[in-house]
Amino acid sequence: MDNERRFPLVLSSFWLKVLALLTMTIDHLGFAMEMFGYLPQVSIVFRYIGRLALPLFCFMIAEGAIHTKSFKKYALRLGIMASVVSLVILGSEAIPLFRNNGLSMKDEGVIFLDLLLGALSIYLLRQNKWYIKILAVLPLLYGVGSFIAVSFDSCGCYGETYWFPYFMRTQYGWYGILLIICFYFAHYIAQALIKLASSISQIPYESYKDSNYERNVLNIVSAIMLIIVTVLYIVVMKLLPSKFTYYVNYTIQYFASFAGVFILLYSGKRGYNRKWFQYGSYLYYLLHLPLVYLLIYLIVSI
Repeated sequence: MDNERRFPLVLSSFWLKVLALLTMTIDHLGFAMEMFGYLPQVSIVFRYIGRLALPLFCFMIAEGAIHTKSFKKYALRLGIMASVVSLVILGSEAIPLFRNNGLSMKDEGVIFLDLLLGALSIYLLRQNKWYIKILAVLPLLYGVGSFIAVSFDSCGCYGETYWFPYFMRTQYGWYGILLIICFYFAHYIAQALIKLASSISQIPYESYKDSNYERNVLNIVSAIMLIIVTVLYIVVMKLLPSKFTYYVNYTIQYFASFAGVFILLYSGKRGYNRKWFQYGSYLYYLLHLPLVYLLIYLIVSI
C-alpha cells in the first residue's frame, strides 16, 4: 500500500485551521452587518460561507483530542478560553454602552464550551472501563440542556430561564458536541471498512496503515458523518414548534455540509505548528469580535 501522501490530500491541520478562522471571520462580519441592517444581501451570503467554520473546528478538535500527548493541557486551554468568553458575555450584558447599542452577546453562547465538551466526550470514550465510557453522554446532555434553555427563552412562554445561565450555554446546543463525537466514531467505522477491504483483497491489514487509502476512507466517513448530523439537526429543528425555533435561521445550516469538501482533502499531517500561531489563534478569536463590530458600526455611521 502506497504510503506517500500526494494530491488530493493537500490540506494539513494548519490549513484547515486557517480556513476555519477565515470562514468564522466572514460569518461574524455577516452577523454584524445583519445586526446593523447593512447590505442584507451581502450579509446573508457571508452567513452561508460562515457555516463552514464550525464543522472544521469540530473536526480539528476530534483530531486533537485523539492525538494530543496531554489531554489535560489541551482541555485546560479550551477551558480558559471558555471562561474568558463567558466573562466577555457577562461584560457585554452588564455594560450599558454595549447593551444599548445592540452589542450584547447574551444570546450568543460560548463556542469554546461546545469544543471543550466534545473533547471531553472523546476523552471519556477512550477510557478502558465501560462505566467511564458511559459518562461520555453527560457533555452531550449538557448541550441538550443548553439548547432547551435557549429555546424556552426565545419562546418567552415560561419567563426567563434562570436554571441555565446564559453565560454557561453552548453556542450550538447539542449539534457541535454530537458532531465532534461522530468524528471520533468515524475512526472506528473507517477501520472496520479497511478490515473488510483487507479480507476481500487479501492484502494484509497492516499494509493499509498510514496510507492514502486509510486517510481517504477516514475522510469520506467523516464527511458522511457531517452530513448525517447536520441533516439530523435540521430535522429536529423542523419538528419543533416554530415558537421555539424562530430565533435562528436554521435552514442555512445545510451549507455546513460543504465543509466536507475540505475534510476530504485533509492529509492527516499537522503542518505549520509554531507556538505563536497556536496561541495567536486563541487571541485572534477574542480580538476579532470587537474589531468586526466596530468596523461595521463605523461604516454604518458614516
